[in-house]
Amino acid sequence: MKQKPFTVSPALARQLDRISERMSREGGIPHEVIVREMLEDMARELKRMVAAYDGSPRKAKELLEAFLIAEKEGVKGVAELRRNLAGKLSAGKLGRRKAA
Repeated sequence: MKQKPFTVSPALARQLDRISERMSREGGIPHEVIVREMLEDMARELKRMVAAYDGSPRKAKELLEAFLIAEKEGVKGVAELRRNLAGKLSAGKLGRRKAA
């Protein structure tokens, strides 16, 4: 199979040139900024996952994995999100699943 060469649109090429010039002029983004933004993104995603939790086993597993990763990485607010989820579970806000 013949591969097509990598191409970008003129608009994207201009944007990449601007980014490259700015990085050359001002330097790169500090590591601390990148880590902080990554942790903030993780916290937002975890909050979204808690809000969307419907009681299914599959989503429970995904949430557990996300909580463990977030705690390991040092995401702030994990304990509060766990309490919110516990409150949601104890209040019976989730649809009850029928036994098979």
